Amino acid sequence: MALNVLDNVSNYIYFVPLFAMGIAFLLVFVKKRREMKRDLHPLDQEEERESLANPIAITVALFGGLIYALFFSSFRPVMPYPLDVITLIWYAGFLVFFIVLCIREYKRYAGPPFEVKDAGDLSLKYEAIRKATHVVIVLVIVCYIIIGPAFMQVVNWLLRVVPGFGVDGLDGHTIFFAGQYTVSFLTIIAFLGLATSEIVRVFFYRAYPLKQVKAIFRRKETGAALGSHMSLTVGSLVVILVFGPYYPSIAMASISISAIADGAAGIIGRRFGRHAYQTLFSRKRKTLEGLLSATVVSIVLSLSLLVYQFGIASFFMAFIATLVLDGIDLLSIPVSDNLLNPIATS
Repeated sequence: MALNVLDNVSNYIYFVPLFAMGIAFLLVFVKKRREMKRDLHPLDQEEERESLANPIAITVALFGGLIYALFFSSFRPVMPYPLDVITLIWYAGFLVFFIVLCIREYKRYAGPPFEVKDAGDLSLKYEAIRKATHVVIVLVIVCYIIIGPAFMQVVNWLLRVVPGFGVDGLDGHTIFFAGQYTVSFLTIIAFLGLATSEIVRVFFYRAYPLKQVKAIFRRKETGAALGSHMSLTVGSLVVILVFGPYYPSIAMASISISAIADGAAGIIGRRFGRHAYQTLFSRKRKTLEGLLSATVVSIVLSLSLLVYQFGIASFFMAFIATLVLDGIDLLSIPVSDNLLNPIATS
């Protein structure tokens, strides 16, 4: 009886820190407004608009995905017991460890009390490193197809040999359901860790123990602003929660083209771009070479990942996804494309 209660309660309790992060992101918006009044992190007008819009857009997307998964999705549970309990235990342990690091950094740090970055743009080296970190999200594909089923087999074995959980095994009766459980588990864990770190950076910079990472942050992402990794993580999490249980190939395709195609556009455009064009809603100048590389990579990736589940229709779906991806690039509205791309292309 007690285990059944724990099972039911834990399926909802682990959403609490996820919603809490969304509320914290809104506070980033409030802090950014104060910074702008005090002129602590001078940005141009376009950068300021994006820095203000991103926390709101990220929160809306996060809340939308969580509310859908909790109240409207027929896929239950989003994360089965005991993975939900393990998530909470992991996060509690992570908080203790991270707080220790923050205390040590606070005592050691003797630099400025707030984040400073003068360079307006990144060198090609740091741009490449930045894009490479985005590609890590493509591990979602490996989790769905390979790691997911293997992980669920290990979990089910542990549930059988370790007494006290009250369950014999988790229902991973298809390769994609096993992958969905694994991807949800790992993505939520990653989100909680990244979001906690980001909140500390924004509100308690002196105690932030990962200051070296700011080398790959753009100027507009310093201070009270959320980094692009948060945009991509939230965008990917929303796609996983909404589409993953039913159309895993769509989740894999949208996340992959958002990370790899967008990364290819940035690096190839910077290195080989010769023909620049003006985006519609910003002063950003991008290159046709970068756009073409994103188009090719998007079509190839989409077809590769969609054809198994959708057959001939995957050609049309790949074309639409690529059209949406290129459209977001051409428009450049003041919201991070790392958030928009996975959601819009799905």
